[in-house]
Amino acid sequence: METTISLEIPGRICLMGDKVDLLGKPVIAMAINLMMKLNYIARSDNIIEFYSHDTKERIKFNLGDSPPRDNDLGYWSVLYERLKEKITHGFLLEVKSDIPIGVGLSTSAAISVGFLRTMSKAFSFNLSNNEIAELAYLGENHDLGIQCGRMDQYSIANGGITFIHTNENPRVEQLDISSLPIVVGDSIEERKAVLVLNRIKRQIREKNSLTLDAFKIIEDCVKQGKQALLKSDFKKFGMYMDIQQEQEIILEAATEKILKLCKAAKNAGAYGAKQMGAGGGGCMLAIAPGKQEEVARAIEKAGGRAWIFKIFKYEY
Repeated sequence: METTISLEIPGRICLMGDKVDLLGKPVIAMAINLMMKLNYIARSDNIIEFYSHDTKERIKFNLGDSPPRDNDLGYWSVLYERLKEKITHGFLLEVKSDIPIGVGLSTSAAISVGFLRTMSKAFSFNLSNNEIAELAYLGENHDLGIQCGRMDQYSIANGGITFIHTNENPRVEQLDISSLPIVVGDSIEERKAVLVLNRIKRQIREKNSLTLDAFKIIEDCVKQGKQALLKSDFKKFGMYMDIQQEQEIILEAATEKILKLCKAAKNAGAYGAKQMGAGGGGCMLAIAPGKQEEVARAIEKAGGRAWIFKIFKYEY
């Protein structure tokens, strides 16, 4: 057992297939080089302390107790509950993140995966990437009641660019891609993802034909997009991004600001552009080989904040 541990956990972007993981359909995701840092220090007593440098939230409790979950570190609290019979001594765990909160780059999955990766190392649990991902999903979805699929957790736990089968028997395919000319834009607007997700989930339950037809088209974009990526056919991949964005408009998940950023990216030379995540604001992305800098400037001129990310891969 180690007494001090420092880990970095990536954020993620969805390249194709946003929201279809609600139906257990495949998605394509990419771990990005925007990091969350966790530091663990073992204690000789039975005190456990969680601390976030970003939100200033602090939780302190005794080994074996049930920590509160109605706070910013509730992700850790519910996962601790799942593991506490195997945790044998106190510790301090703190987090500091470069991943912006609430813009759709998956801070919640990163903090969950980071906790489990740290606990596995600290207490020799030897959890696999997919075991970590599934536990993180269960903590968010089942324990905290967050309306999420499995994409975020499996993408962040595995790193790289992944084709993820998100059904009840999750499976991850690593795509052999070393770089990707992607630009991400934040719309810098109030995000209403929960409202969008709740409405779409209701429409799925009601078997709304427009919603289900849009999901089928997005699912096809994922499958075709995978082949385009493996062939480095970025123009065709951009075409599938545009087709998915058309479905996002049908789903009423797009905002005027997101559409403005997508249009600015296309006008600056991007092959395709689409929003990310649930919708209702947040981020979009564009594929723009040789034009990343121009597209980033265009996004910022249109009122967004732009990043050019690299693929994050774990070093084992």
